[in-house]
Amino acid sequence: MEVTGLAVGVAGLAGLFSVCLDSLSRFQTYRDSNSETHVLDTRFRATRARFEQWGVSVGISDGRLQPDHHRGLDNKQTADLIESILQIIAKTICDESILQRSRTGPRTQSGQLGGLSQSRGKRLKWALGGKESRIEQVDVFEKLVQQLYNLIPPEEKGQSYEGLESTAWVEDIRQVLTKIEDGIKSEMQRDVLSWLGKSAPNDKYEDSLAKRVDTTCQWIFERPTFKSWLSPVDSTKPSVLWINGPAGFGKTVLSAYIVHHLSEALDTPVAHFFLTSDHESREDPFSALRSWHRQIAAKNDDAFECIRRAWENDSSIKASRKALVDLFRQVITAVPGCVFVADGLDECSQLGDGDASVARFLRDIMGAIRGTNARLLLVSRDEPEIREALREHREVYSEYRISTSDVQADTATFSQFVVNRKLYGKSEDLRLAISEAMTDRCQGQFLWLKLQEQSLRNTMSQKRLHEVVKNTPSGLDRLYDQNWGRIMNMPDQDRDRTFALLRWTAFTFVPVPIFVVIEAVLVDQFEELDPDDYPENFNDDYVSGEILGLCGPFIELRDNEEHPLPKSWTLHMPHFSVREYLVKHLPAPLWMQPKDIVNSEREMIHHTAMARACVQYLSLPQVWEEYSGSDLCLKAFLPYAVLFWMRHANLGFMDPSLRDLSKALLKSNHICFKSFVNYLVDHRGSDSDSTSMFQPRLGPLQLVFQFKWIAMAEHLLDDADVNDIGAHGRSPIFSACSSGSAESVKMLIRHGADLGITDDQGLTCLHHAAFYGFKDIVQILVESNVDVSSQDKIGVTPIHLAAAGGHVKCYQYLLEKGANADIRDLEGRNVVHHACFKAGNAQLLRFILQNGPDALATDHTYKVSSPLGLVARNGDVNMAKVLFEFGAVTSLFHPEFDGELPLQVAVSSGHIELVKLFLENGAGSTLSMPNADGNTALHIACAVTGRDKIISLLLRPGIDEAMLWGNDVGNTPLHVASGAGHASYVKLILQYLESGHQRLLEMQNKNLETPLLIAAEEGYVDVVKALLAHGAENTTHIFDLNKNSPLCVASAGGFSEILKELLLHGAGRTIAAFNSYGETPLHAAAIKNDVEVLKLLLEVPGVPLNQKTTYGFSPLFIASRNGYLSIVELLLSVDSVDRDSENWLGLGPFFAAVANGHLEVTKLFLSNGYHMQPTVSIGRDLLCPVR
Repeated sequence: MEVTGLAVGVAGLAGLFSVCLDSLSRFQTYRDSNSETHVLDTRFRATRARFEQWGVSVGISDGRLQPDHHRGLDNKQTADLIESILQIIAKTICDESILQRSRTGPRTQSGQLGGLSQSRGKRLKWALGGKESRIEQVDVFEKLVQQLYNLIPPEEKGQSYEGLESTAWVEDIRQVLTKIEDGIKSEMQRDVLSWLGKSAPNDKYEDSLAKRVDTTCQWIFERPTFKSWLSPVDSTKPSVLWINGPAGFGKTVLSAYIVHHLSEALDTPVAHFFLTSDHESREDPFSALRSWHRQIAAKNDDAFECIRRAWENDSSIKASRKALVDLFRQVITAVPGCVFVADGLDECSQLGDGDASVARFLRDIMGAIRGTNARLLLVSRDEPEIREALREHREVYSEYRISTSDVQADTATFSQFVVNRKLYGKSEDLRLAISEAMTDRCQGQFLWLKLQEQSLRNTMSQKRLHEVVKNTPSGLDRLYDQNWGRIMNMPDQDRDRTFALLRWTAFTFVPVPIFVVIEAVLVDQFEELDPDDYPENFNDDYVSGEILGLCGPFIELRDNEEHPLPKSWTLHMPHFSVREYLVKHLPAPLWMQPKDIVNSEREMIHHTAMARACVQYLSLPQVWEEYSGSDLCLKAFLPYAVLFWMRHANLGFMDPSLRDLSKALLKSNHICFKSFVNYLVDHRGSDSDSTSMFQPRLGPLQLVFQFKWIAMAEHLLDDADVNDIGAHGRSPIFSACSSGSAESVKMLIRHGADLGITDDQGLTCLHHAAFYGFKDIVQILVESNVDVSSQDKIGVTPIHLAAAGGHVKCYQYLLEKGANADIRDLEGRNVVHHACFKAGNAQLLRFILQNGPDALATDHTYKVSSPLGLVARNGDVNMAKVLFEFGAVTSLFHPEFDGELPLQVAVSSGHIELVKLFLENGAGSTLSMPNADGNTALHIACAVTGRDKIISLLLRPGIDEAMLWGNDVGNTPLHVASGAGHASYVKLILQYLESGHQRLLEMQNKNLETPLLIAAEEGYVDVVKALLAHGAENTTHIFDLNKNSPLCVASAGGFSEILKELLLHGAGRTIAAFNSYGETPLHAAAIKNDVEVLKLLLEVPGVPLNQKTTYGFSPLFIASRNGYLSIVELLLSVDSVDRDSENWLGLGPFFAAVANGHLEVTKLFLSNGYHMQPTVSIGRDLLCPVR
């Protein structure tokens, strides 16, 4: 378990301190030689020495608490704060080795290959508000150690310790710890979401919802098909509905309203995805899964936990499509009843072919929802590829086709809305007539009405308005033709500008701000940047005349509600059908040679033109010059041109002018190329991100291979050094091998590429090819005599990486060519261990075991984990079954290096099916076996959310001993569940042990805490109710090591609801009991300034109001001293209160209020007839403090 997984308790502080100290002693100091890092290193070592000295001074040595330790360590409040500090040091400052016993997979290799990154959460992490600078790293450590000195100053070891009651800075410590914890949590959430990858923005949903006119779209909820989908007869099965209809029928607005309606009406999560043709997600419909996962995780903790576990067990920088599909299945299993909506799948660039096609996406998600009760709504045009993909799942999907009769009333409403907005000055009769005429001609197409709006003007006569409507062609294509004819008749310069505007709106990969388009169009149109060509004034007149006025209905301008300034405005196609029309009609630029475009697809032409504009722009020295002016257009195009130049080129063809311009720029000594690389370093990589490919040493060949522009590489080879060492010590052959282009590899070999070069980590190009699974490239390299068993700096071979990636064909080929599968890396891992790191490798695992020695499946040489232990982490049931076939059942009973068994690892990771499998194969006999922390599988399950099903599986014959087992701090599973706030776990445990649960309720840990006391102290009212319902009222009188009762800790925490439950079950009998600090529940309420708690306590018959603490403080004195007016008022209202109760110095409540300057409390005493004392026992005049 992680250090923070289960509470360590006071007795465990010494062990936790020792673990931190050991890890800190092995911490890697800063290696840089400059003076700043030397100072930081010195500060770090000095703070580490202070940390060690503090431990010795307070009585912690050799991992144990010494008999003569500082008394302050026995104070529970203090000990809890120290534990929090030590755990934060463990999580954020110590070396990753401290956390190696966590649920995640072991470290593989710290390197640049995505899949070889070290385990999630196990890297060196520092967290304060999400920042990770080195200065703040040391600052945090210094602050934490100083807080230890503040809590227990070592020099006071022999003196009395009064606790924390009056220590003002304790709250500051708590705030610091909370801030750091929040930073850790936020950073982890950012990492998880980053792994999911970017998803389409929410703008399309919000914009579509805003476009809806009142009373429209409601018809869908009355259709029987929709009702049956939303509330299926068999609610345990999945339900899929495909709503389709012609273009322009308002499907996206309908989808948005359905999402809005269901989000408000349903208790289960609703996630949506609106694909748009002007976002890069159109290239990959699996972006829907990325978006869905993000939304469900934001709404449901169990879903986020599923995603977090998948992230921890996946070594990739970004989740693959397979990982997303597998995760989708896990999420909808963990969170039943989810609703998923996908709109616009017909706008994807690939419908029927390819791994990123809509058909593949639909087949994968339809397979994933099998056996669940998820509901899936698809909205699109009726495309044959979509129909074919869904036809395979007829048993769960239904279809509804939108007809003109469905939308007739809505088009009439929308038409009236449009006419009223445009012709507000006309009579109601005329507006109604025009509206009805438009409704009759629109043929159910809302888009037709929207486009017609632009031709209506309030200044037109009645006759002219009727003519405009009558003369507008019905049907979108004919309407587009009419406007296209207008564009073709423009003057040449206006027409060229219009073509460029349309191109830079329709074919960009992301919606771009209007200033970006303006500068791109200038380069596109004039092939240079002349300051005189930039707009002098950017205002509504410019937008209307130079953009919207030229492009007519083919472009619309959208602003950003959060950033309404013009620089945030973006240009869009009003509808996907506009883009389709432009693909067919937008002509090639005049400079493009007819012979080059005769066989090119229409989109390729436009991507070629855009790539050429990008490289022309990037080749201009003025683009890279410093600019501090206010013109928003200048340099606006730079980010887009840098990031998407080669992507456009890849989708285009190699036009001679594009080739020549690019070749001229791609030279190491070209000043603009150096600026280009530096820009990439600043925006796509950084000095602190050693994994980024974008480093200052990046060369032209590496760059084009990195962007997979293979066609350009061939034109650079004649003038380039193919063995030039660039970023990470790699030559171009490494980038070629990573790109997947076998032709590129052959090309480089023909030009003399050195295949024996190793990079900064000792990896060869064969390592890279094997890691990515490119068998054809592996074959080329092996045939070129690359060493098939070469090892990098940590001993990893190409066949190890092929195994880690699950690349069966690569592995088989390398084995055939003599790769040594028996080699172990420096950490003791062989091919089986590498194969077991990642889920989904069952086929390869079987092949390895079939062709290896008999004991391979039970190889425990790797100190971190056995093969089965690794599979227990990744959760792959099929891999576990394969291991069992080859004798790995015995590994179920073999603890890992940290004492954890495979069953405990699977429980910790939440792999339900794996837990079932392990139990079916005899793991039940390990239920009572603890790990190094003394925790059994049931302890581990009880500490984590979302483990109800797993706990139900564990509650079986053989679990009784584990239920009574106390871990290193004496906590039973019931203690753990109670302390974590899991009421459902508490009920499951107590119901299972029905006959003997009273003993379980009465058991005390090493702090003498019962489950009830722990739950009361933590404030978990549902847990308290569950415990009391099962007989825990007999433990309300059991006290902990500090003599606290459940009533006392609930009062101290201010948990009034818990207090009510305790008092209903007889806890009032402990109201007069003092804890070891001399306090009763009434004192605790007064200290907390909690009126509600005090009222409840005062209702207890015979409540002793005037008891005093060790120092003679009554509740009234405490409230008076601290200025708690409401508490004083409440106490004074009770007749039995002693208003003159004095402390050990003879000071009364009134003196305490006056001496501490609490005017309102003083007034209250005087108004209640309190008489001034002229003197007090310590010889002071009462009025002296206020004179």
